[in-house]
Amino acid sequence: MESRGLCGGRLWGTCVCVGALVATLALTVAPARAKAASPVLEIVAPGTAFPIDFTADGGEVTAVMNGFDTEVLCTGSEGEGKILGPRSTISSYVFTGCEAKSGTNSGHPCESEGANTEEIKAEEIEADLVYVDQARHEVGMLLNPDGGVYMDFECGGELVEASGPFLSPVGPINEETTSFTATLSRSGAMQTPNEYENALGEKRQAIPMGKRGANPFATTGVELGFTIHPSASLQVKAITAAEIEAKQREDEAAAAAAAKKRQEEEATAAAAASKRQEEEAKLERLRRTLLSNALRQCRQDHPKHKRVRCEKRAKKQYGSARSL
Repeated sequence: MESRGLCGGRLWGTCVCVGALVATLALTVAPARAKAASPVLEIVAPGTAFPIDFTADGGEVTAVMNGFDTEVLCTGSEGEGKILGPRSTISSYVFTGCEAKSGTNSGHPCESEGANTEEIKAEEIEADLVYVDQARHEVGMLLNPDGGVYMDFECGGELVEASGPFLSPVGPINEETTSFTATLSRSGAMQTPNEYENALGEKRQAIPMGKRGANPFATTGVELGFTIHPSASLQVKAITAAEIEAKQREDEAAAAAAAKKRQEEEATAAAAASKRQEEEAKLERLRRTLLSNALRQCRQDHPKHKRVRCEKRAKKQYGSARSL
């Protein structure tokens, strides 16, 4: 059914220390910033703007009221409406072939004022997309959320009124589709389910009521199934807070692993750079020692006029680390 929402260059030591500090702070601070997750519940229609029209095809309908032996039966049902936004809809319904079965008004036709024979028409009904049970991934439309009378008709001259909010589980969820189902179920004269979760996850009741003639309002139970056909492909997206928190933990773990890997890679690179620096320093010390020895040897072994050439050869041979 519907609802107002159905459905570069671097200084090695300093760089590595700073990188490690940043990574450590990221791992320490990120989880502390995490907030309590909120569930996602919305109607998504890729490429299509709201409102989105829809029609509803239903079958047989039965309704009973607590304290009365009469059952109202309608052989057919249909509706139409609009999905106004991600979590809200508005619609109206017509029920045909309606009459009282069993009880004191058995055999009498039931119809709304100004409607055709055995035809009951509902007023425009608003609906909100809600979690019926988030833990169980159960989603539904909360119809007539503000309460009040949404439908009235007569059976055998006796006025019947229907009021209060009621729930219609819907499906499928988290699956793009061109049709979905909305179901009303009852246990005797009590609608089931009759509880849903508000935006804070708190349980709230949705108990439809009925009134016959001058009698007080009593609980009612209605059984009916609709197939909803929106004018565009859509998805009832329902992701629980627990699933979002699990994904957050997974992302945090992945981020921590990536940060640790970066730290390890930076530490490895720093170690390699340090080793290269040490090797270069050793080569430089060796070069200087060999050059000094060669120059000394030139002074000792050659007369002055040959010494210059000897020193030139020594400088050429030991003038750079590359020559070693």
